[in-house]
Amino acid sequence: MSTEIYGASDDLIEFDGEMSGEHGSYNTSEERPCAVFLSDGTVLAIHYGDTGVWKIVVREKGSLFDKLEICTDPEAKRYSDTAHFRAGLKWAYALRADASDLRRVE
Repeated sequence: MSTEIYGASDDLIEFDGEMSGEHGSYNTSEERPCAVFLSDGTVLAIHYGDTGVWKIVVREKGSLFDKLEICTDPEAKRYSDTAHFRAGLKWAYALRADASDLRRVE
């Protein structure tokens, strides 16, 4: 079973499918997004945009990342970008971070 990750309301990040749950993420911004780290190596930066649409930036694509569906319509039923994953995700961690902190250290 696959998993979808997207924003809902103005303060939740939803995980639907094989992984199911939500993470409270009130008052996010492009400068201070919610960072989501997934077991396949994917790293997402998610924030509620000024236009009323949840935005997802893929910082790293992991082995199970499938696609990012972009939303531009604040009146859409799901007014959020949606990250799609193939089956096999084991865990995810979500936390608030400064955008400048979400960079790969090598």
